[in-house]
Amino acid sequence: MTRTPAASPAPPPGAYPSAVETGGAAARRFHLRHGRVLPAIDPAAGTTAPKHHPGAPVLPLPFPPDFAPARTGGRHPAAFPEPLGALLALINGVTRIDWTGTGASAGRPVPSGGGAYPGEVYLATPSGLCHYLPSVHALEVLSRADQRTSVIHALKQPPSDAPELAVLITSRLDANVARYGPFGHRLQALDTGVLTGQALALLESAGAGPTAHACFSGEELGRLLGLDARAELVHAVITARTPHALAPGTALLRRRTARAGFEPAPVPLPALLAVLAEAAGPVPLDHAPPAPCELYVVAHRVTGLDTGCHRRDRRTGRLVPVTPDATPRDLFPPGGPGELAGFEAAFAVLVTGDYESGYPRFGDRWYRMLNLRAGVVGQRLGLAAARHGLGAGLRCDVDTAAADELLDAGPERTTLLAALFGHERGSGTPVCHLLSEKDLP
Repeated sequence: MTRTPAASPAPPPGAYPSAVETGGAAARRFHLRHGRVLPAIDPAAGTTAPKHHPGAPVLPLPFPPDFAPARTGGRHPAAFPEPLGALLALINGVTRIDWTGTGASAGRPVPSGGGAYPGEVYLATPSGLCHYLPSVHALEVLSRADQRTSVIHALKQPPSDAPELAVLITSRLDANVARYGPFGHRLQALDTGVLTGQALALLESAGAGPTAHACFSGEELGRLLGLDARAELVHAVITARTPHALAPGTALLRRRTARAGFEPAPVPLPALLAVLAEAAGPVPLDHAPPAPCELYVVAHRVTGLDTGCHRRDRRTGRLVPVTPDATPRDLFPPGGPGELAGFEAAFAVLVTGDYESGYPRFGDRWYRMLNLRAGVVGQRLGLAAARHGLGAGLRCDVDTAAADELLDAGPERTTLLAALFGHERGSGTPVCHLLSEKDLP
């Protein structure tokens, strides 16, 4: 049975607009007041607990999962729990234990601003509608009915062929607001973009031909999942064919945030260019951006590249000098952890976009759509860095005004996401991998 949420009141002041479209005016006001400047962070503030559906039947998934279903007889039907358990573990499961100065924590395959992890993953398959529980690697069955037709009906541009699988990614609206204030809504869009990027990478590797959708009726999908619109909203839908085994060399388990910092050692220019090329490919989204995202590099210790800010030419892949002598350290407020990380990093990559280009066509929704796209690119950057033996770290404490000044691209283009790269310091933060790379095909 599908749960129907109670009627939702008007959002509180400072909340990101979700239902009422104002042609972009509300999103402009939100970004001007809350989305550009990182507020004072309350590190002691808690985060909202992950989603749980009391009373729903729970299907435990085998752990460690089988990443190569072909070994057990070839192509499985598009049903849970197999072969989706292996994919879910690498989309949003617990894949390692990290030790820090404050103790041990569960390590996920993707980063999240402040470790809040506001995203939730739901699945629509021929066997039913379910919600993934990362902490116990299990599925909560919300409905045994095939709800894929209802999901497709809510999409503005449904796929030409009926998908065998739909992945719905939501965000819990108050997951990080206690720590970051309304700025947390922007981080939630980036976080769900990172989750979407991870799911796309996995499904592409498994030959499932995925497409991510950002244009849909959130109200319809919210009713289907039984969401309370005051607490949780659908941010992305991914449609795909039945996944096969993962392709070799995905580097999905090697991608990890460089929490121990970076060695002050140079990175060769070919490695930097390879990372950019892998991240800059077309994103299988259901819409084309009115103005494409562009990548900028702020180089510090790159052999064969001058220190300073460079724009990546989309047609040739060449790096065009923009602002000389700038370093990643200049991207962060002085005296904070970002400045130290920027000083240590060999280079930074800025994912940039144009808010104004999309408001006339997409309205307020464009703000979330553009940040979601930036999150996809950010996750691609991290995966590409892992393939080339580099550490990576997505930063939410970048000084947007300082970064935009380095771009020298006019008031329309702004920094959406900053990522730091280099050789991770020493052996990195102590970690216990729950999954082994030898499990991958």
